[in-house]
Amino acid sequence: MTTLKRCGLCAALLTLGLAARAGLERMDATERPPLRRPLASLPMELDGWAGRDVPVPLDVIERAQTTEYLNREYESRRRPGLKLMLWINYSEQGTNLRHTPEICLPSSGWTKIESQTRELQFPAAGGRALTCTRLGYAQGDLVKHVGFWYYIFGEGRLENFVRRLPVTSRSSHGRTTRGSSMTVEVFYPGDVDPDAVALGEFARGLLAALEPVLPPDRAEYHVP
Repeated sequence: MTTLKRCGLCAALLTLGLAARAGLERMDATERPPLRRPLASLPMELDGWAGRDVPVPLDVIERAQTTEYLNREYESRRRPGLKLMLWINYSEQGTNLRHTPEICLPSSGWTKIESQTRELQFPAAGGRALTCTRLGYAQGDLVKHVGFWYYIFGEGRLENFVRRLPVTSRSSHGRTTRGSSMTVEVFYPGDVDPDAVALGEFARGLLAALEPVLPPDRAEYHVP
């Protein structure tokens, strides 16, 4: 085979390889739905709660890999002095799921209290119930609780099914998702709401306010 023919064959194989790669990328194209409204449109006044935005350091925003975020403190009108900190992180690429409480809090010196971890259910839109994980963490004499759940948008039924299998459910948050995603975390001192009554009241108002913001094509999870 002449040198010219060898070069022609190599060029043909390279072209074929690039075409095959492009075809596979098209087949594996991922829909990443945006939020229907900005997170900043979430009302300052929820049912029985008054909010105020809290600034976030730039390095925290960068580490959180967020496309859009909300960091807001809400105070209960029914229980003056009771405050909950709401952190919402939307990521177009799904990379925010690498930053769940079980990863970020231990790296900041907090130790998980297994006995204070529980699953809670709150009414959501359409007669459904959303499941939330309430986590407990300690640092010295301080104890904080975190209500946590997250959404994956544009995820198909197959991916949804696989994520719910025991072998994959706990590792799903550590990878880039197939769609865009949003985490919801509610922080508060552990001694002010030990039975998660206030968390439940707040979550019900929050879920109603989130409905116009979230894409309708979504899957909901709670295992951090």
